[in-house]
Amino acid sequence: MPAPFRIGRDSRAAAVFVAAGVVLSGIYFALPRGGAASSVVYEGLGASASLALLWGVRHFKPRQPLPWLLLSAGNALFVAGDTLSDILVNPPVPSAADGFYLAGYPFLAAGLVLLVYHAGARQRLAAFVDAGIVTLAFALLQWVFVMGPAVRSGSSLSEQIVAGLYPAMDVVLLAALVGFVVSPEWLTPSFGLLAASLIVFFIGDEIYGLSVNSYHAGDALDMTWLLSYVLFGAAALHPSMRSLSEPRRAPALQVSAWRIGLLAAALISAPAVLFVQHERGVQLDLPVVFPLATAIALLVVARFTGILRALERIRVRGRSARAAAEEMQRQRAEQNVQLVEADRLKDEFVALISHDVRTPLTSIIGYVELALDEGTQPPLDVERRRYLDIVSRSSERLMRIVDDLLFVARLQAGRLLLEPSKLDLAVIARQAVEEARPRAERRGLTLSLLGDDQVPVEADRGRMFQLLDNLVSNAIKFTPEGGRVDVRASRTEDGAVLEVSDTGIGLPQSELELVFERFFRSGQAVSNQIPGTGLGLFIAKAIVEAHGGQISASSRDGPGTTFRIELPAHTPVTDEVRAEGELLRSS
Repeated sequence: MPAPFRIGRDSRAAAVFVAAGVVLSGIYFALPRGGAASSVVYEGLGASASLALLWGVRHFKPRQPLPWLLLSAGNALFVAGDTLSDILVNPPVPSAADGFYLAGYPFLAAGLVLLVYHAGARQRLAAFVDAGIVTLAFALLQWVFVMGPAVRSGSSLSEQIVAGLYPAMDVVLLAALVGFVVSPEWLTPSFGLLAASLIVFFIGDEIYGLSVNSYHAGDALDMTWLLSYVLFGAAALHPSMRSLSEPRRAPALQVSAWRIGLLAAALISAPAVLFVQHERGVQLDLPVVFPLATAIALLVVARFTGILRALERIRVRGRSARAAAEEMQRQRAEQNVQLVEADRLKDEFVALISHDVRTPLTSIIGYVELALDEGTQPPLDVERRRYLDIVSRSSERLMRIVDDLLFVARLQAGRLLLEPSKLDLAVIARQAVEEARPRAERRGLTLSLLGDDQVPVEADRGRMFQLLDNLVSNAIKFTPEGGRVDVRASRTEDGAVLEVSDTGIGLPQSELELVFERFFRSGQAVSNQIPGTGLGLFIAKAIVEAHGGQISASSRDGPGTTFRIELPAHTPVTDEVRAEGELLRSS
Protein backbone atom coordinates (compact mmCIF):
# COMPACT_ATOMS: atom_id res chain seq x y z
CA MET A 1 0.00 0.00 0.00
CA PRO A 2 1.26 3.56 -0.62
CA ALA A 3 2.84 5.27 2.34
CA PRO A 4 0.52 7.92 3.79
CA PHE A 5 1.48 11.58 3.38
CA ARG A 6 2.29 12.55 6.97
CA ILE A 7 3.38 16.09 7.83
CA GLY A 8 6.45 15.30 9.90
CA ARG A 9 9.49 17.41 10.60
CA ASP A 10 11.14 16.57 7.25
CA SER A 11 7.94 16.89 5.20
CA ARG A 12 6.96 20.22 6.76
CA ALA A 13 8.80 22.12 4.01
CA ALA A 14 6.64 20.44 1.34
CA ALA A 15 3.45 21.27 3.24
CA VAL A 16 4.50 24.91 3.69
CA PHE A 17 5.36 25.18 -0.01
CA VAL A 18 1.93 23.83 -1.02
CA ALA A 19 0.15 26.21 1.35
CA ALA A 20 2.16 29.21 0.10
CA GLY A 21 1.55 28.18 -3.52
CA VAL A 22 -2.21 28.02 -2.98
CA VAL A 23 -2.17 31.49 -1.37
CA LEU A 24 -0.10 32.96 -4.21
CA SER A 25 -2.42 31.36 -6.78
CA GLY A 26 -5.35 33.09 -5.11
CA ILE A 27 -3.46 36.39 -5.16
CA TYR A 28 -2.73 35.90 -8.88
CA PHE A 29 -6.40 35.70 -9.76
CA ALA A 30 -7.19 38.64 -7.48
CA LEU A 31 -4.78 40.92 -9.38
CA PRO A 32 -5.71 42.68 -12.68
CA ARG A 33 -5.50 40.28 -15.62
CA GLY A 34 -2.41 40.62 -17.80
CA GLY A 35 -0.78 43.17 -15.48
CA ALA A 36 2.86 43.25 -14.38
CA ALA A 37 1.98 42.24 -10.81
CA SER A 38 0.15 39.09 -11.89
CA SER A 39 3.06 38.19 -14.19
CA VAL A 40 5.52 38.54 -11.30
CA VAL A 41 3.40 36.23 -9.13
CA TYR A 42 2.98 33.67 -11.92
CA GLU A 43 6.66 33.53 -12.91
CA GLY A 44 7.82 33.83 -9.31
CA LEU A 45 5.82 30.75 -8.40
CA GLY A 46 7.34 28.85 -11.32
CA ALA A 47 10.87 29.96 -10.41
CA SER A 48 10.31 28.94 -6.77
CA ALA A 49 9.47 25.41 -7.99
CA SER A 50 12.85 25.18 -9.76
CA LEU A 51 14.63 26.50 -6.65
CA ALA A 52 12.71 23.98 -4.51
CA LEU A 53 14.02 21.16 -6.74
CA LEU A 54 17.60 22.40 -6.25
CA TRP A 55 17.12 22.79 -2.48
CA GLY A 56 15.68 19.25 -2.23
CA VAL A 57 18.73 17.82 -4.01
CA ARG A 58 21.09 19.66 -1.66
CA HIS A 59 19.13 18.90 1.54
CA PHE A 60 18.06 15.28 1.03
CA LYS A 61 21.11 14.25 -1.05
CA PRO A 62 19.52 11.58 -3.28
CA ARG A 63 21.85 8.89 -4.61
CA GLN A 64 21.02 9.97 -8.18
CA PRO A 65 20.76 13.80 -8.25
CA LEU A 66 20.93 14.14 -12.07
CA PRO A 67 17.23 13.34 -12.72
CA TRP A 68 16.16 16.08 -10.29
CA LEU A 69 18.57 18.57 -11.82
CA LEU A 70 17.10 17.83 -15.26
CA LEU A 71 13.58 18.35 -13.90
CA SER A 72 14.67 21.67 -12.38
CA ALA A 73 16.23 22.75 -15.69
CA GLY A 74 13.07 21.81 -17.65
CA ASN A 75 10.90 23.75 -15.22
CA ALA A 76 13.26 26.76 -15.45
CA LEU A 77 12.92 26.72 -19.24
CA PHE A 78 9.12 26.86 -18.88
CA VAL A 79 9.51 29.88 -16.55
CA ALA A 80 11.77 31.52 -19.11
CA GLY A 81 9.13 30.93 -21.78
CA ASP A 82 6.46 32.47 -19.51
CA THR A 83 8.67 35.53 -18.95
CA LEU A 84 9.32 36.04 -22.68
CA SER A 85 5.61 35.64 -23.43
CA ASP A 86 4.89 38.51 -21.03
CA ILE A 87 7.71 40.69 -22.40
CA LEU A 88 7.01 40.21 -26.09
CA VAL A 89 4.07 42.08 -27.56
CA ASN A 90 2.24 40.12 -30.24
CA PRO A 91 5.13 37.65 -30.62
CA PRO A 92 5.50 35.87 -33.96
CA VAL A 93 4.92 32.14 -34.39
CA PRO A 94 7.26 30.55 -33.71
CA SER A 95 8.85 32.91 -31.17
CA ALA A 96 11.74 32.67 -28.73
CA ALA A 97 9.18 31.79 -26.01
CA ASP A 98 8.13 28.73 -28.03
CA GLY A 99 11.78 27.71 -28.21
CA PHE A 100 12.11 27.78 -24.41
CA TYR A 101 8.81 25.95 -23.92
CA LEU A 102 9.65 23.19 -26.40
CA ALA A 103 13.19 22.87 -24.99
CA GLY A 104 11.77 22.27 -21.49
CA TYR A 105 9.83 19.12 -22.45
CA PRO A 106 12.88 16.97 -23.30
CA PHE A 107 14.53 17.92 -19.99
CA LEU A 108 11.44 16.87 -18.05
CA ALA A 109 11.12 13.64 -20.04
CA ALA A 110 14.83 12.84 -19.56
CA GLY A 111 14.57 13.40 -15.80
CA LEU A 112 11.54 11.11 -15.53
CA VAL A 113 13.18 8.40 -17.66
CA LEU A 114 16.32 8.46 -15.50
CA LEU A 115 14.25 8.13 -12.33
CA VAL A 116 12.47 5.14 -13.83
CA TYR A 117 15.75 3.62 -15.00
CA HIS A 118 17.53 3.94 -11.66
CA ALA A 119 14.48 2.52 -9.85
CA GLY A 120 15.02 -0.80 -11.64
CA ALA A 121 11.85 -0.77 -13.75
CA ARG A 122 13.97 -1.58 -16.83
CA GLN A 123 13.87 -5.21 -15.69
CA ARG A 124 10.07 -5.45 -16.05
CA LEU A 125 9.45 -5.93 -19.76
CA ALA A 126 5.79 -6.90 -19.39
CA ALA A 127 5.02 -3.70 -17.52
CA PHE A 128 6.75 -1.63 -20.19
CA VAL A 129 4.57 -3.29 -22.83
CA ASP A 130 1.53 -2.05 -20.87
CA ALA A 131 3.06 1.44 -20.76
CA GLY A 132 3.67 1.32 -24.53
CA ILE A 133 0.07 0.33 -25.23
CA VAL A 134 -1.28 3.21 -23.13
CA THR A 135 1.12 5.68 -24.77
CA LEU A 136 0.18 4.62 -28.31
CA ALA A 137 -3.52 4.88 -27.52
CA PHE A 138 -3.01 8.38 -26.10
CA ALA A 139 -0.92 9.35 -29.11
CA LEU A 140 -3.75 8.24 -31.38
CA LEU A 141 -6.29 10.36 -29.52
CA GLN A 142 -3.83 13.24 -29.33
CA TRP A 143 -3.26 13.25 -33.08
CA VAL A 144 -6.89 13.00 -34.09
CA PHE A 145 -8.36 15.52 -31.67
CA VAL A 146 -5.48 17.90 -30.80
CA MET A 147 -2.35 17.56 -32.90
CA GLY A 148 -3.99 17.12 -36.32
CA PRO A 149 -6.36 20.11 -36.03
CA ALA A 150 -3.53 22.27 -34.64
CA VAL A 151 -1.22 21.37 -37.51
CA ARG A 152 -3.90 21.94 -40.13
CA SER A 153 -4.78 25.35 -38.66
CA GLY A 154 -1.28 26.75 -39.21
CA SER A 155 -0.84 29.11 -42.13
CA SER A 156 2.87 28.40 -42.58
CA LEU A 157 5.09 25.36 -42.22
CA SER A 158 6.79 26.78 -39.12
CA GLU A 159 3.43 27.40 -37.48
CA GLN A 160 2.32 23.85 -38.30
CA ILE A 161 5.51 22.39 -36.85
CA VAL A 162 5.25 24.36 -33.61
CA ALA A 163 1.52 23.63 -33.27
CA GLY A 164 2.22 19.90 -33.69
CA LEU A 165 5.22 19.80 -31.37
CA TYR A 166 3.34 20.91 -28.24
CA PRO A 167 0.86 17.96 -28.15
CA ALA A 168 3.66 15.63 -29.33
CA MET A 169 5.73 16.65 -26.31
CA ASP A 170 2.76 15.87 -24.08
CA VAL A 171 2.83 12.33 -25.48
CA VAL A 172 6.53 12.07 -24.63
CA LEU A 173 5.91 13.24 -21.07
CA LEU A 174 3.01 10.82 -20.68
CA ALA A 175 5.20 7.92 -21.87
CA ALA A 176 7.80 8.80 -19.21
CA LEU A 177 5.13 9.12 -16.52
CA VAL A 178 3.47 5.81 -17.41
CA GLY A 179 6.92 4.21 -17.23
CA PHE A 180 7.01 5.28 -13.61
CA VAL A 181 3.86 3.32 -12.79
CA VAL A 182 5.61 0.10 -13.82
CA SER A 183 8.30 0.69 -11.18
CA PRO A 184 7.85 0.24 -7.42
CA GLU A 185 8.50 3.96 -6.87
CA TRP A 186 4.90 4.91 -7.59
CA LEU A 187 4.19 3.90 -3.98
CA THR A 188 6.12 6.91 -2.58
CA PRO A 189 4.50 10.27 -1.66
CA SER A 190 7.09 12.17 -3.71
CA PHE A 191 6.03 10.32 -6.85
CA GLY A 192 2.38 10.99 -6.02
CA LEU A 193 3.09 14.72 -5.96
CA LEU A 194 5.18 14.50 -9.13
CA ALA A 195 2.49 12.54 -10.98
CA ALA A 196 -0.24 14.91 -9.82
CA SER A 197 1.82 17.84 -11.09
CA LEU A 198 2.24 16.31 -14.54
CA ILE A 199 -1.41 15.24 -14.79
CA VAL A 200 -2.57 18.75 -13.99
CA PHE A 201 -0.03 20.04 -16.53
CA PHE A 202 -1.45 17.65 -19.20
CA ILE A 203 -4.97 18.82 -18.51
CA GLY A 204 -3.94 22.44 -18.98
CA ASP A 205 -2.07 21.67 -22.19
CA GLU A 206 -4.94 19.65 -23.63
CA ILE A 207 -7.53 22.32 -22.87
CA TYR A 208 -5.22 24.97 -24.31
CA GLY A 209 -4.64 22.88 -27.45
CA LEU A 210 -8.39 22.54 -28.03
CA SER A 211 -9.10 26.25 -27.46
CA VAL A 212 -5.87 28.03 -28.34
CA ASN A 213 -7.61 30.97 -30.05
CA SER A 214 -9.87 31.76 -27.12
CA TYR A 215 -7.21 31.74 -24.39
CA HIS A 216 -6.16 34.95 -22.58
CA ALA A 217 -3.70 35.51 -19.72
CA GLY A 218 -5.47 35.35 -16.37
CA ASP A 219 -8.06 32.80 -17.48
CA ALA A 220 -9.07 30.00 -15.12
CA LEU A 221 -6.92 27.69 -17.25
CA ASP A 222 -3.84 29.29 -15.66
CA MET A 223 -4.81 27.53 -12.43
CA THR A 224 -3.72 24.17 -13.90
CA TRP A 225 -0.20 25.40 -14.66
CA LEU A 226 0.10 27.26 -11.34
CA LEU A 227 -0.96 24.13 -9.45
CA SER A 228 1.50 22.12 -11.54
CA TYR A 229 4.35 24.39 -10.37
CA VAL A 230 3.24 24.04 -6.73
CA LEU A 231 3.04 20.23 -6.79
CA PHE A 232 6.31 20.00 -8.72
CA GLY A 233 8.22 21.89 -6.03
CA ALA A 234 6.48 19.98 -3.20
CA ALA A 235 7.59 16.65 -4.74
CA ALA A 236 11.23 17.72 -4.35
CA LEU A 237 10.71 19.03 -0.81
CA HIS A 238 9.24 15.75 0.52
CA PRO A 239 11.87 13.45 2.13
CA SER A 240 10.72 10.48 0.05
CA MET A 241 12.36 12.09 -3.00
CA ARG A 242 15.63 10.69 -1.65
CA SER A 243 14.53 7.12 -2.28
CA LEU A 244 12.57 7.81 -5.48
CA SER A 245 15.47 6.79 -7.72
CA GLU A 246 16.92 4.03 -5.52
CA PRO A 247 16.52 0.42 -6.67
CA ARG A 248 14.04 -1.58 -4.64
CA ARG A 249 12.28 -4.90 -4.94
CA ALA A 250 9.21 -4.44 -7.07
CA PRO A 251 5.93 -6.13 -6.13
CA ALA A 252 4.88 -8.99 -8.36
CA LEU A 253 3.11 -7.80 -11.51
CA GLN A 254 -0.48 -8.97 -11.30
CA VAL A 255 -3.06 -9.42 -14.05
CA SER A 256 -5.57 -7.23 -12.25
CA ALA A 257 -8.94 -6.00 -13.49
CA TRP A 258 -7.71 -2.47 -14.10
CA ARG A 259 -4.86 -3.74 -16.31
CA ILE A 260 -7.28 -5.83 -18.37
CA GLY A 261 -9.57 -2.80 -18.63
CA LEU A 262 -6.65 -0.62 -19.72
CA LEU A 263 -5.72 -3.05 -22.49
CA ALA A 264 -9.35 -3.29 -23.61
CA ALA A 265 -9.68 0.52 -23.71
CA ALA A 266 -6.48 0.76 -25.78
CA LEU A 267 -7.82 -1.83 -28.23
CA ILE A 268 -11.10 0.01 -28.82
CA SER A 269 -9.47 3.45 -29.04
CA ALA A 270 -8.95 3.17 -32.82
CA PRO A 271 -12.51 2.10 -33.74
CA ALA A 272 -13.86 4.68 -31.26
CA VAL A 273 -11.87 7.43 -32.97
CA LEU A 274 -13.10 6.39 -36.44
CA PHE A 275 -16.66 6.24 -35.16
CA VAL A 276 -16.45 9.75 -33.71
CA GLN A 277 -14.96 11.11 -36.94
CA HIS A 278 -17.68 9.41 -38.97
CA GLU A 279 -20.41 10.84 -36.77
CA ARG A 280 -18.89 14.32 -37.05
CA GLY A 281 -18.73 14.00 -40.83
CA VAL A 282 -15.00 14.72 -41.07
CA GLN A 283 -12.38 12.94 -43.12
CA LEU A 284 -11.16 9.72 -41.53
CA ASP A 285 -7.45 9.79 -40.52
CA LEU A 286 -6.82 6.28 -41.80
CA PRO A 287 -3.11 6.86 -42.63
CA VAL A 288 -2.47 7.61 -38.94
CA VAL A 289 -5.11 5.46 -37.25
CA PHE A 290 -4.26 2.26 -39.12
CA PRO A 291 -0.53 1.98 -38.20
CA LEU A 292 -1.13 3.08 -34.60
CA ALA A 293 -4.06 0.67 -34.21
CA THR A 294 -1.93 -2.12 -35.70
CA ALA A 295 0.91 -1.39 -33.27
CA ILE A 296 -1.51 -1.36 -30.33
CA ALA A 297 -3.07 -4.67 -31.43
CA LEU A 298 0.35 -6.31 -31.82
CA LEU A 299 1.44 -5.11 -28.37
CA VAL A 300 -1.80 -6.39 -26.80
CA VAL A 301 -1.30 -9.77 -28.49
CA ALA A 302 2.28 -9.83 -27.22
CA ARG A 303 1.07 -8.95 -23.73
CA PHE A 304 -1.54 -11.72 -23.66
CA THR A 305 0.99 -14.15 -25.11
CA GLY A 306 3.30 -13.28 -22.23
CA ILE A 307 0.47 -13.85 -19.76
CA LEU A 308 -0.34 -17.25 -21.27
CA ARG A 309 3.32 -18.26 -21.21
CA ALA A 310 3.59 -17.14 -17.59
CA LEU A 311 0.52 -19.23 -16.73
CA GLU A 312 2.05 -22.22 -18.51
CA ARG A 313 5.28 -21.78 -16.55
CA ILE A 314 3.28 -21.60 -13.33
CA ARG A 315 1.44 -24.78 -14.33
CA VAL A 316 4.70 -26.58 -15.07
CA ARG A 317 6.20 -25.42 -11.77
CA GLY A 318 3.02 -26.51 -9.99
CA ARG A 319 3.24 -30.00 -11.51
CA SER A 320 6.91 -30.22 -10.58
CA ALA A 321 6.17 -29.05 -7.05
CA ARG A 322 3.35 -31.59 -6.66
CA ALA A 323 5.59 -34.37 -7.98
CA ALA A 324 8.36 -33.33 -5.60
CA ALA A 325 5.87 -33.19 -2.71
CA GLU A 326 4.53 -36.64 -3.53
CA GLU A 327 8.07 -38.01 -3.73
CA MET A 328 8.95 -36.42 -0.39
CA GLN A 329 5.78 -37.85 1.13
CA ARG A 330 6.65 -41.29 -0.18
CA GLN A 331 10.18 -41.04 1.18
CA ARG A 332 8.85 -39.80 4.51
CA ALA A 333 6.45 -42.76 4.69
CA GLU A 334 9.31 -45.15 3.97
CA GLN A 335 11.46 -43.46 6.59
CA ASN A 336 8.62 -43.69 9.11
CA VAL A 337 8.32 -47.42 8.44
CA GLN A 338 12.07 -47.79 8.83
CA LEU A 339 12.05 -45.77 12.05
CA VAL A 340 9.21 -47.84 13.49
CA GLU A 341 11.05 -51.03 12.53
CA ALA A 342 14.31 -49.69 14.00
CA ASP A 343 12.49 -48.76 17.21
CA ARG A 344 10.97 -52.23 17.41
CA LEU A 345 14.33 -53.90 16.80
CA LYS A 346 15.90 -51.66 19.43
CA ASP A 347 13.26 -52.63 21.99
CA GLU A 348 13.71 -56.30 21.12
CA PHE A 349 17.47 -55.90 21.42
CA VAL A 350 17.17 -54.21 24.83
CA ALA A 351 14.75 -56.87 26.04
CA LEU A 352 16.99 -59.66 24.76
CA ILE A 353 20.17 -58.23 26.26
CA SER A 354 18.40 -57.42 29.52
CA HIS A 355 17.06 -60.96 29.73
CA ASP A 356 20.50 -62.45 29.00
CA VAL A 357 22.10 -60.19 31.58
CA ARG A 358 19.43 -60.98 34.18
CA THR A 359 20.15 -64.72 34.17
CA PRO A 360 23.82 -64.49 35.24
CA LEU A 361 22.97 -61.65 37.61
CA THR A 362 20.49 -63.91 39.39
CA SER A 363 23.22 -66.48 39.87
CA ILE A 364 25.68 -63.86 41.11
CA ILE A 365 23.21 -62.51 43.65
CA GLY A 366 22.29 -66.00 44.82
CA TYR A 367 25.88 -67.12 45.33
CA VAL A 368 26.83 -63.88 47.03
CA GLU A 369 23.96 -64.35 49.49
CA LEU A 370 25.22 -67.89 50.19
CA ALA A 371 28.75 -66.61 50.68
CA LEU A 372 27.51 -63.96 53.15
CA ASP A 373 25.46 -66.50 55.12
CA GLU A 374 26.59 -66.59 58.74
CA GLY A 375 26.74 -70.39 58.65
CA THR A 376 29.33 -70.42 55.87
CA GLN A 377 32.38 -72.55 56.69
CA PRO A 378 35.06 -71.48 57.00
CA PRO A 379 33.79 -68.03 58.20
CA LEU A 380 34.67 -64.91 56.16
CA ASP A 381 37.13 -62.39 57.47
CA VAL A 382 36.06 -58.73 57.72
CA GLU A 383 37.77 -57.57 54.53
CA ARG A 384 36.31 -60.34 52.33
CA ARG A 385 32.85 -59.76 53.77
CA ARG A 386 33.19 -56.06 52.90
CA TYR A 387 34.14 -56.99 49.34
CA LEU A 388 31.14 -59.31 49.02
CA ASP A 389 28.80 -56.62 50.44
CA ILE A 390 29.93 -54.28 47.66
CA VAL A 391 29.34 -57.01 45.07
CA SER A 392 25.89 -57.68 46.52
CA ARG A 393 24.83 -54.02 46.45
CA SER A 394 26.19 -53.50 42.94
CA SER A 395 24.51 -56.65 41.69
CA GLU A 396 21.17 -55.59 43.17
CA ARG A 397 21.53 -52.14 41.62
CA LEU A 398 22.35 -53.70 38.25
CA MET A 399 19.36 -56.01 38.61
CA ARG A 400 17.06 -53.01 39.19
CA ILE A 401 18.44 -51.38 36.02
CA VAL A 402 17.85 -54.56 34.02
CA ASP A 403 14.31 -54.85 35.41
CA ASP A 404 13.64 -51.25 34.42
CA LEU A 405 14.89 -51.90 30.88
CA LEU A 406 12.71 -54.99 30.57
CA PHE A 407 9.73 -53.04 31.87
CA VAL A 408 10.29 -50.25 29.33
CA ALA A 409 10.61 -52.83 26.55
CA ARG A 410 7.25 -54.29 27.55
CA LEU A 411 5.76 -50.82 27.62
CA GLN A 412 7.01 -50.06 24.11
CA ALA A 413 5.56 -53.34 22.92
CA GLY A 414 2.21 -52.47 24.54
CA ARG A 415 2.33 -55.43 26.94
CA LEU A 416 1.80 -53.75 30.32
CA LEU A 417 -0.75 -56.11 31.89
CA LEU A 418 -2.57 -55.33 35.12
CA GLU A 419 -4.21 -57.68 37.60
CA PRO A 420 -6.34 -55.29 39.63
CA SER A 421 -7.76 -56.37 42.97
CA LYS A 422 -9.16 -54.67 46.04
CA LEU A 423 -6.36 -53.59 48.36
CA ASP A 424 -5.42 -51.07 51.02
CA LEU A 425 -3.06 -48.50 49.56
CA ALA A 426 -1.90 -47.53 53.05
CA VAL A 427 -0.61 -51.06 53.62
CA ILE A 428 1.33 -50.93 50.33
CA ALA A 429 2.78 -47.55 51.31
CA ARG A 430 3.79 -48.89 54.75
CA GLN A 431 5.51 -51.90 53.17
CA ALA A 432 7.41 -49.66 50.74
CA VAL A 433 8.51 -47.35 53.58
CA GLU A 434 9.67 -50.22 55.77
CA GLU A 435 11.69 -51.81 52.98
CA ALA A 436 13.31 -48.48 52.13
CA ARG A 437 14.03 -47.48 55.74
CA PRO A 438 17.46 -49.18 55.95
CA ARG A 439 18.61 -47.26 52.86
CA ALA A 440 17.30 -44.00 54.31
CA GLU A 441 19.04 -44.60 57.63
CA ARG A 442 22.33 -45.39 55.92
CA ARG A 443 22.11 -41.96 54.23
CA GLY A 444 21.11 -40.22 57.48
CA LEU A 445 17.55 -39.41 56.34
CA THR A 446 14.21 -39.40 58.16
CA LEU A 447 11.60 -41.52 56.33
CA SER A 448 8.00 -41.11 57.53
CA LEU A 449 4.57 -42.47 56.56
CA LEU A 450 1.61 -40.09 56.92
CA GLY A 451 -2.05 -40.38 56.06
CA ASP A 452 -5.24 -42.33 56.70
CA ASP A 453 -5.38 -45.73 58.34
CA GLN A 454 -7.13 -47.30 55.37
CA VAL A 455 -7.11 -46.24 51.73
CA PRO A 456 -9.16 -48.79 49.75
CA VAL A 457 -8.68 -48.90 45.97
CA GLU A 458 -8.82 -51.41 43.15
CA ALA A 459 -5.35 -51.71 41.63
CA ASP A 460 -2.52 -54.09 40.73
CA ARG A 461 -0.70 -54.79 44.01
CA GLY A 462 2.68 -55.51 42.42
CA ARG A 463 2.58 -52.41 40.21
CA MET A 464 1.55 -50.21 43.16
CA PHE A 465 4.50 -51.44 45.17
CA GLN A 466 6.80 -50.93 42.17
CA LEU A 467 5.43 -47.38 41.79
CA LEU A 468 6.04 -46.46 45.44
CA ASP A 469 9.43 -48.19 45.52
CA ASN A 470 10.52 -46.12 42.48
CA LEU A 471 9.33 -42.82 43.96
CA VAL A 472 10.70 -43.44 47.45
CA SER A 473 14.06 -44.70 46.12
CA ASN A 474 14.23 -41.65 43.86
CA ALA A 475 13.52 -39.30 46.80
CA ILE A 476 16.18 -40.97 48.97
CA LYS A 477 18.75 -40.78 46.18
CA PHE A 478 18.28 -37.04 45.59
CA THR A 479 18.02 -35.96 49.25
CA PRO A 480 21.28 -35.04 51.03
CA GLU A 481 22.17 -36.22 54.54
CA GLY A 482 20.00 -34.77 57.31
CA GLY A 483 16.95 -34.38 55.08
CA ARG A 484 13.59 -36.10 55.21
CA VAL A 485 11.23 -38.02 52.94
CA ASP A 486 7.49 -38.14 53.65
CA VAL A 487 5.05 -40.61 52.11
CA ARG A 488 1.34 -39.85 52.42
CA ALA A 489 -1.64 -41.99 51.40
CA SER A 490 -5.14 -40.52 51.69
CA ARG A 491 -8.65 -41.18 50.48
CA THR A 492 -10.66 -38.92 48.18
CA GLU A 493 -14.29 -38.94 47.09
CA ASP A 494 -13.51 -40.82 43.88
CA GLY A 495 -10.27 -42.65 44.66
CA ALA A 496 -6.99 -42.08 46.45
CA VAL A 497 -3.98 -39.78 46.49
CA LEU A 498 -0.36 -40.70 47.04
CA GLU A 499 2.28 -38.06 47.72
CA VAL A 500 6.04 -38.52 48.09
CA SER A 501 7.82 -35.37 49.27
CA ASP A 502 11.49 -34.80 49.94
CA THR A 503 13.84 -32.01 50.96
CA GLY A 504 16.33 -32.87 48.23
CA ILE A 505 18.02 -30.84 45.52
CA GLY A 506 14.66 -30.06 43.87
CA LEU A 507 13.74 -29.40 40.25
CA PRO A 508 13.71 -26.13 38.29
CA GLN A 509 10.31 -25.07 36.95
CA SER A 510 11.35 -25.81 33.37
CA GLU A 511 12.02 -29.50 34.17
CA LEU A 512 8.83 -30.35 36.10
CA GLU A 513 7.15 -31.73 32.94
CA LEU A 514 10.30 -33.23 31.42
CA VAL A 515 11.17 -35.52 34.35
CA PHE A 516 8.61 -38.09 33.18
CA GLU A 517 10.21 -38.53 29.77
CA ARG A 518 12.22 -41.63 28.99
CA PHE A 519 15.96 -41.35 29.82
CA PHE A 520 15.59 -37.73 30.98
CA ARG A 521 17.98 -36.67 33.72
CA SER A 522 17.81 -33.38 35.58
CA GLY A 523 20.66 -30.95 35.04
CA GLN A 524 21.28 -30.86 38.80
CA ALA A 525 21.53 -34.63 38.93
CA VAL A 526 24.12 -34.59 36.17
CA SER A 527 26.11 -31.75 37.73
CA ASN A 528 26.07 -33.47 41.15
CA GLN A 529 27.11 -36.80 39.51
CA ILE A 530 24.16 -38.71 40.96
CA PRO A 531 23.91 -42.07 39.17
CA GLY A 532 20.72 -43.11 37.38
CA THR A 533 19.20 -44.15 34.06
CA GLY A 534 16.31 -41.68 33.80
CA LEU A 535 13.75 -44.52 33.67
CA GLY A 536 12.27 -44.50 37.18
CA LEU A 537 9.81 -41.64 36.74
CA PHE A 538 9.00 -42.75 33.17
CA ILE A 539 7.98 -46.15 34.57
CA ALA A 540 6.07 -44.51 37.42
CA LYS A 541 4.04 -42.43 34.96
CA ALA A 542 3.30 -45.50 32.80
CA ILE A 543 2.01 -47.43 35.83
CA VAL A 544 -0.17 -44.53 37.02
CA GLU A 545 -1.67 -43.91 33.56
CA ALA A 546 -2.32 -47.63 33.10
CA HIS A 547 -4.46 -47.42 36.25
CA GLY A 548 -6.34 -44.42 34.81
CA GLY A 549 -4.63 -41.94 37.13
CA GLN A 550 -2.41 -38.87 36.87
CA ILE A 551 1.02 -38.04 38.22
CA SER A 552 2.59 -34.60 38.58
CA ALA A 553 5.68 -32.99 40.09
CA SER A 554 5.86 -29.67 41.92
CA SER A 555 8.45 -27.72 43.85
CA ARG A 556 8.00 -27.49 47.61
CA ASP A 557 8.22 -24.33 49.65
CA GLY A 558 11.97 -24.37 50.08
CA PRO A 559 14.22 -27.18 48.82
CA GLY A 560 12.78 -30.42 47.57
CA THR A 561 10.09 -31.83 45.30
CA THR A 562 6.63 -33.34 45.75
CA PHE A 563 5.28 -36.06 43.47
CA ARG A 564 1.49 -36.40 43.57
CA ILE A 565 -0.41 -39.43 42.24
CA GLU A 566 -4.18 -39.37 41.83
CA LEU A 567 -5.78 -42.80 41.38
CA PRO A 568 -9.42 -43.69 40.64
CA ALA A 569 -11.29 -46.05 42.92
CA HIS A 570 -11.50 -48.65 40.13
CA THR A 571 -8.84 -49.42 37.52
CA PRO A 572 -10.25 -49.40 33.95
CA VAL A 573 -9.17 -52.68 32.34
CA THR A 574 -10.46 -53.51 28.84
CA ASP A 575 -11.70 -56.96 27.86
CA GLU A 576 -8.79 -57.32 25.41
CA VAL A 577 -6.20 -56.69 28.11
CA ARG A 578 -7.97 -59.01 30.56
CA ALA A 579 -8.15 -61.78 27.94
CA GLU A 580 -4.47 -61.35 27.04
CA GLY A 581 -3.51 -61.54 30.71
CA GLU A 582 -5.47 -64.75 31.22
CA LEU A 583 -3.86 -66.22 28.08
CA LEU A 584 -0.36 -65.40 29.31
CA ARG A 585 -1.06 -66.81 32.77
CA SER A 586 -2.47 -70.03 31.32
CA SER A 587 0.58 -70.48 29.09
